[in-house]
Amino acid sequence: MARYFFHFEGQQPHTDTTGETLLDDDAAWREAVRLSRDVEHALRPGDSWTLSVFDGSEPVFVLAMVTRRFR
Repeated sequence: MARYFFHFEGQQPHTDTTGETLLDDDAAWREAVRLSRDVEHALRPGDSWTLSVFDGSEPVFVLAMVTRRFR
């Protein structure tokens, strides 16, 4: 078990100072995907955000979403 931290950058940045104890990197990936679904309702054309997952001070995953409007 390890403590993972989930940091958002973008329109509504959030630094996770508490973290979450999870079984392994696979569980952290599933949690990152779940969290990304929670913020999709706020996404607008032209927005971008990044969710970085850390195990302590080491990066584990980065999920990035970039949207573009052509009209």
